[in-house]
Amino acid sequence: MGNFKRGLLLGGLVGAVTMWLNATPKGKEMRAKLMAHLEPLYDELKASIKQLDGPTKEMYDALVERAVEEYGARKELAGDMKSILVKRLKKKWSQLEKEVTGHSRGLSS
Repeated sequence: MGNFKRGLLLGGLVGAVTMWLNATPKGKEMRAKLMAHLEPLYDELKASIKQLDGPTKEMYDALVERAVEEYGARKELAGDMKSILVKRLKKKWSQLEKEVTGHSRGLSS
């Protein structure tokens, strides 16, 4: 399967799961559980990124993927849940950059 088809399939899957998480009562319950996993992971990432010299978005993204994989294994999270966590954590780079440096332009992007 080519990269395009793989990306299309993964994108469709993430979209379907996201819709399910927002549309159904069971989905809303799962979304709440997902958000409960998000903050501890974000705190771990923040502590890790503070230890790096000159962290970049690419470094952060790599940390996110590794941290979610390890956390997901410990908590026995399904692959689609891990994908959503990765996506949401990667979106937090700007917030993390501001928190770590105290301003928005301190770290490289």
